[in-house]
Amino acid sequence: QLSLILADLVRGKIKDTCPPRYKLVCQVVIGQNSNQSLAVASRGLLDSSRDDFAAATFQNNSLFTVAVVYGSYYE
Repeated sequence: QLSLILADLVRGKIKDTCPPRYKLVCQVVIGQNSNQSLAVASRGLLDSSRDDFAAATFQNNSLFTVAVVYGSYYE
């Protein structure tokens, strides 16, 4: 539930500054920080001349969050 709320918030903030022809996809991962390693990976087909992505992380003593937003040019 919290992942959905955060993804909507992030996408909403970015959508205000993004050109109208871009389709945004937002992915948020939240997990317990229990001093173990974890890898979050994502792949996609992007046009390197038009499409891009941004990623951000947050971590404290009890949890971690990874947010990735993809911007894809849409005609």
